[in-house]
Amino acid sequence: MNITLKQARLLKGLTQKEVATKLGVHVHTYSKMEKCPDDVTVGDAKKISEILEFSYDFIFFNANSTFSRINNGNSTS
Repeated sequence: MNITLKQARLLKGLTQKEVATKLGVHVHTYSKMEKCPDDVTVGDAKKISEILEFSYDFIFFNANSTFSRINNGNSTS
């Protein structure tokens, strides 16, 4: 089962504002993260994963992520 960042937040029962506050960012910044999770830094992804109590691989590196679709999960470096 793969879930999006928004779905993970909703499963935890938190609002965007609550997650943003715990993350230490403005709610608008967090909203952008939900819309474009592939642009989230690794550090923020780990913090969000701790807040939402899901593995960051589960949220950010699943079959629905842009990285996985474009590169078949392989690094281009």
